[in-house]
Amino acid sequence: MSFDCILIGFNDEKMETTIKRIEPYKAQGAAYQHMLTRSAIVDGKRLKYSELVRESISRSLGMESDLSIYRMPNMAVHYLRQYLIKRGISVEVINNYNFGKEKLQSLLTTTEPLLVGVSTTCIVESAPIREVVDFIRKSNPNVTIVIGGPFINSINFEYRDQQQKYLLQRMGGDIFIHERQGEDTLFRICQELKKEKPDLSSIPNILYKEGNEIKRTRKVPENISLDLDPIKEFTFYENHILPPVYVRTAISCTLECAFCRYPILGGEPMYMKLDSVEKNLDYIYSLGVKYIVFVDDSLNIPLDRFKSLLRLMIKKKYNFRWCSFFRISHSDEETYELMEASGCLGVILGIESGNNTILKNMNKQVTREKFIFGIEQLRKHNIISYASCVIGFPGETIETAKETLQFIEDVKPVFYDLQTWFFEGAVPIAREKEYYQLTGYGYDWSHKDMDSATAAKIVAEGIKTIKNSQFMPSLSFNLWSFAYYMSQGATLNEFLKFSNIFKKVIDYEKEEVDDTYKYNINELMMVFKDNKALYDNLKMRSVKE
Repeated sequence: MSFDCILIGFNDEKMETTIKRIEPYKAQGAAYQHMLTRSAIVDGKRLKYSELVRESISRSLGMESDLSIYRMPNMAVHYLRQYLIKRGISVEVINNYNFGKEKLQSLLTTTEPLLVGVSTTCIVESAPIREVVDFIRKSNPNVTIVIGGPFINSINFEYRDQQQKYLLQRMGGDIFIHERQGEDTLFRICQELKKEKPDLSSIPNILYKEGNEIKRTRKVPENISLDLDPIKEFTFYENHILPPVYVRTAISCTLECAFCRYPILGGEPMYMKLDSVEKNLDYIYSLGVKYIVFVDDSLNIPLDRFKSLLRLMIKKKYNFRWCSFFRISHSDEETYELMEASGCLGVILGIESGNNTILKNMNKQVTREKFIFGIEQLRKHNIISYASCVIGFPGETIETAKETLQFIEDVKPVFYDLQTWFFEGAVPIAREKEYYQLTGYGYDWSHKDMDSATAAKIVAEGIKTIKNSQFMPSLSFNLWSFAYYMSQGATLNEFLKFSNIFKKVIDYEKEEVDDTYKYNINELMMVFKDNKALYDNLKMRSVKE
C-alpha cells in the first residue's frame, strides 16, 4: 500500500552528539558551558537530564526502561494528519523519529509516498533535522522532503538572502513551510505533487529549492479556525500506560516581552470557543487519559476565559491532572482556588528575573512582589511551581543577577530552570542595541553591563548553591515531562531527590570525575529502586527497544 504523506515527529538528539558538535567552539560564548550545566557523565558518556532519568530507572529496577517523554502523542503531526485525512490525503505518522526509524525505513522502501513532512517543533538548530533528512535520503533518494514548523518560521523571519539560504540548505529539505499553522499549505503541496508537472510557485507560504536557488512564494495567512473536531487516532504505544495528551486552545500571545518574538511569529491571537474545548476534552476523557498538558503560551489570558475553562472542567468532573504555562501577572485568589479544584498538577512560570528593573527592561508587566504572591498561592493550593529564569538580559549586572538567585532561594518554587540569556536578533530588545551596546548572537553576546561568559558562570554557581528549590533543566525536561513520568508511576519525591543529586554532578569535564562524583552518580542511578509501580510498568513489556 502506498501513502501520499509520511509525517515525522521530534528527533531527540543525544547529548553526546550535541556536545561533540559544539566542543570545538567552547571558548566562544556560553553554549558549551550551558550544556555542561545540563548534563552529567555516566561511564564516560555525557547524558542530559532526560537520558539520566531513563538510565536511572533502568539501573534502579534492573530492566531496560522504554519510557520516554517522546511517547506522548506528538501534537504537531497529529493536527496535520487529521487535517489532511479529512481532505482525502492518505497519511502515515512516525510519532517520534527515535522510536520510529524501523517503521520509517520500511515505509520509505516499500511504498512510494509523495512527500515526507518533518516537524521542527522544539528544534533550535539544523543538525537534528539534517540527521532525519539524511536517513530519509538513504532509504529513498527520490521522495520530496517538506520541513515546516517554528524553526522554519524563525529562520524566515530573522534571516534574508545568503544567511537564510545557507541555513535552509544545511537542513537538506526540498520545500520549507513558513506559516504559523501550515496545515493548508501542506495540503496544497500534496495536491500539487500529484500533478504530472507540479508548479510550486503557485503555492503560498513556502520556500523551495530550484536548482541551486531558494525561491520564495507570497505570504498568505491561513487563519484556520481552531474550532474543528477533536483529534482522532492518537498514537499510543502498545502496552504502555496512557501518557498525557497535549491540548491547544489558542495560538499566539497578547504580551510583548522584549526578549520574545513569539507574538510576532504567532500573529494575531486566535482562541478556541469553550464548547469546542469541551468537545476536545470529552473525547480525550473517553479514551481513559488521566493527564493533559495545555500548550497555550498564555492559557490564563484572558483571565475570564481561563476561569470559565476551569469551571467547565470542575463541572464535567474530568478529574484530569493538568499542566500549563501560567502568567502570574493575570491572576487573583479565585484563580488559584479554581485551578486546585479543577485538578492542576503544576504550572511553568516565566519568572525570568527577580529584579524589578530587569523585569521592566523585559516589559514583563509584572513585579517581583506579584511573583511572590503567585508562588505563595500555588503552594497554598498544592500546585507544583516550575520557575523559568535567565541571567544576562540587557541591563543585568552581577548585583541584579544575585537578586534573581536569592529570589529563587527565598520564594522556593518547587522546581526551577536557570539559563544564560539567549539573544535572538529579531526580538524587541534588539531595537535598543545601541543604548545597551549589545553585540553578538545566541549564547555569544555582550552588552555594557555583562557578557555571556560571565552570565554562564553565575548560572553554574547559582545552580550549585541554591538549596530551597530543585533544578530541572528545560533543555530536555520540564514540568510537562514530569507529568509524563507521574502518569507512568513515578513520584514527586523521587524527582525532588533526583534533581537534588543532579546539581552535584553538573558542570564537570570528563577528566574531572573523581570518587565523590562517582558516588553521587551511583546515588542518582538508584533513585527509583523502590518504585513498584514503575517496576510493574516495565515488567508489563519486558522487551528492549
